[in-house]
Amino acid sequence: MRNHGIILSLGLFLLFSPLISKQNSKTKGKENQTSTYRVTKGDSWYGIARKMQVSPEALAKLNGRTIHENLYENEKLRIPSGKETKSITQETKVKERFLFPLTIREKVQKKFSELTYDPYKGVQFKRGNSSLVRASAGGKVVHVDYMDGYENFVILEHNNGLYSVYGNLERIQVTEGQQVNAKDRLGILSKDKGLYFQINQNKSILNPESVLERGPE
Repeated sequence: MRNHGIILSLGLFLLFSPLISKQNSKTKGKENQTSTYRVTKGDSWYGIARKMQVSPEALAKLNGRTIHENLYENEKLRIPSGKETKSITQETKVKERFLFPLTIREKVQKKFSELTYDPYKGVQFKRGNSSLVRASAGGKVVHVDYMDGYENFVILEHNNGLYSVYGNLERIQVTEGQQVNAKDRLGILSKDKGLYFQINQNKSILNPESVLERGPE
């Protein structure tokens, strides 16, 4: 019953995510109330974050970036408010290593976002040369289904309350109840869409890019 509830919640999230995004787009006018900062020569993520009294990770994520990406002179950055900072920097310990779910490291087309006015609870990779979708970590196939906007998708259950979601598949090559290892084939990616990838831990939705970059803790 517990697993069914979690699977249903994940499915409902995938179903209503586009609707939530549309509803929240109505509040984008509030974005102008957020503080901004104009990048000057010699600035860094850490320097600006220290000056504005926020964390560099929160600052980068709010602007759809990572602290490893370069800043550009005269670029305008949005500065997170206290509420946004708390949401973005909330960390959940992941004690399992997650591998890249595609055989080639494709670029991210749409990034994860917890911002109230523009939420996106996974990442969308660009459709490149990699068509094979593989398990990011070992686990059990707990749900296989089709949903408009995400096509065929697979949900895996891992240790420590972790779940991973793989959407936009043209063909699924696993069945519910099947045990898989990391890198095992899950299916073939749609010809015209990049992979949708999401990671949950219990009720928390994690940033997949952060989990893939930092590995186990």
